[in-house]
Amino acid sequence: MAPVTRNRGRRGGRFTLAAVGTIAALGLAGCSLGDGDEAEEPATETAEPVDAAPLLEEALLSLADYPAVVATGQIAASVGSDVQEAELTVADGGATRGSFQVNGAEAEVLAADSKLFLRADEEFWLDRSVFGPDSDAFEGNWVRSSPAHAGLNPSSTLAPPSLAETLGAMELESDEAVEEDLDGTRAYRVDLAGERNQLWIDAETNQILRIAIEELVPEGAESGPQVRLDLAEAEEPAVEELYTGLTTAVEEELGSSRDARVEAAWDGEAGMDCDEGPSCTWSGTVHDAGGNSSGTVLVRMDVTFANEELGNEECSESGALEAGGTLDLSCGVDYDVTSSDPEEYNIDADAVLSTSGLTSSQQEEMLAAVTEQREATLSGGEDAGEEGAEEGAEEGAEEGEEGQ
Repeated sequence: MAPVTRNRGRRGGRFTLAAVGTIAALGLAGCSLGDGDEAEEPATETAEPVDAAPLLEEALLSLADYPAVVATGQIAASVGSDVQEAELTVADGGATRGSFQVNGAEAEVLAADSKLFLRADEEFWLDRSVFGPDSDAFEGNWVRSSPAHAGLNPSSTLAPPSLAETLGAMELESDEAVEEDLDGTRAYRVDLAGERNQLWIDAETNQILRIAIEELVPEGAESGPQVRLDLAEAEEPAVEELYTGLTTAVEEELGSSRDARVEAAWDGEAGMDCDEGPSCTWSGTVHDAGGNSSGTVLVRMDVTFANEELGNEECSESGALEAGGTLDLSCGVDYDVTSSDPEEYNIDADAVLSTSGLTSSQQEEMLAAVTEQREATLSGGEDAGEEGAEEGAEEGAEEGEEGQ
């Protein structure tokens, strides 16, 4: 049976839906999302069921047309993984602001221009076993991250057009939608194919109120997160706030961001060589010491050479370290001591590695992308919804979303 598909285009598109049989789908009891207790099921009313296909088609068309969606609830990177409480606002082009909370640790999230950043306390990074040469500077600072760190790529997974397409590609388990009381709202429950895949549609507005999906796999990805999320269309003030916050962060905060996507570390022993002058050079090889890395990270080496009599001299060198690769770094100084009598000097050296989340040019490009996406979102243009979400999907593939 053909999956549900959606023709491209922001306005006037159509979803084609197909149902497979009338087998009753399993409820959410036993779903791993939650605090260990079974989730309370919406009360089923006695009203007659309605045809699920046209109901879902209209709801998906409405969702795809949102300028932004507010998603609140629970996310797990996969079934059985730690559950994190999430509150995210995701625009049609993938621009994202929000927060996570898991195991008592909190993190802010922002995403735009196919880049994902987290700002969290130390417990959050320790909980995810994230280490690096400058991981002691992660706490309280923006850190460029992979979807594996966040539990999902919000740009490709929850951007309204992408989310509508993902849900639309799932077959119907039952061709009937059952009326229920969902937190005091009259809603229709639609059962999708799979063990525990359901969504609820407002009986009055025909908008999707809640999704509970065992594995929400966006187009182009091999796997996806488990989610139980309440959805709402973001009002214009919330959209303005989203982009204002992103613009401020990119302009004022991301310039000093770090990068956790690759665990950079010395490969073997780095060392120093000195010749007459004294002229000293520090050289070493940096490698990817992690097992789940992604992307390419800018690594900087800062070396301080010290002598009690001659004082301190510094040098630095930077380079790009690819996931799974190595990077040779070397820099040196020349004290250039002029003396008629040769002398020996004891030179000490200390080398420190650090990472950078963005180069200055990348920061400028990201700011321009946020401005462009903002204009497209607020104007209701289709560029944000299609091009931006596609960029987010590409980022998910590059950053290892398949490993969630």
